[in-house]
Amino acid sequence: MAEEAPISVVKEKSILENREKALLKTASNPFSISQHRLNYLLPVSYISNPGTRTVEELNDDNVDNVEAKYQISIKFPIYLPKTADASGLYFGFTAVSYWQLYNSETSKPFRETNYEPELFYSWQQKNRILGFEFNQIQLGINHQSNGQSGLSSRSWNRVFASLVFSDESAFYYLKAWHRLAEEEKETPLSVVGDDNPDITNYLGHMELGVGTQLGKFNLFTAVRNNLKRNDNKGSVEFNLSYGLTEGYDILIQYFNGYGDSLIDYDRHQQRISLGMQMKFL
Repeated sequence: MAEEAPISVVKEKSILENREKALLKTASNPFSISQHRLNYLLPVSYISNPGTRTVEELNDDNVDNVEAKYQISIKFPIYLPKTADASGLYFGFTAVSYWQLYNSETSKPFRETNYEPELFYSWQQKNRILGFEFNQIQLGINHQSNGQSGLSSRSWNRVFASLVFSDESAFYYLKAWHRLAEEEKETPLSVVGDDNPDITNYLGHMELGVGTQLGKFNLFTAVRNNLKRNDNKGSVEFNLSYGLTEGYDILIQYFNGYGDSLIDYDRHQQRISLGMQMKFL
């Protein structure tokens, strides 16, 4: 009777395994800086309905629909308890700019820049349930503004919670937030008060994201929605990337909905962009 072949148990891997190893490596240095969200440069970005309020020289007749867009997003640890993972308190900062790079008529102004600092505690997880690995839980506070004043000012503050989980071929995250209330402005030009009291009608209270590998391509999708039946609004963004070098990808980005930028949060936009990003996975 022939011997039975030994049964080998193979540990299932997560699509985020390499990123988790990189995060653990940087977390071992208290002065390290790492990627927070996507970092990219998109020199060709077509937008359907660009706003002009933030730049005096821009108007509906001379604003370009083709501009450049880039995002810089970093984080660094503030407090890391002595654990075997990268759990701890972090500070993150994201800036995204919309640059009228090809608009010589108006001296190539930056049409809008959004700044987003946040403070959050991240718990790294290794629990596997129903074939999914629960990777991370975050709780934090977030501020987002466009650095403008008067009628062009846009800002809001939120507390948020997020959950990241994954399997061998994809990762998923669910992020929910609650806006911190602000006083109503006495006049539209008042410095103190709520710049955009209806922003959650357009950006909602939650975001769902999915990232997966399609052969040599990576696809990341993010969906926001206000979950209102009678006045439903939201957005969807697709990021399709292809490895160019060990550290960089070619990126095609498509956005449809509300909240493309703070100044345009209540304007429905379609945007398609082409450029490069730092490798994320």
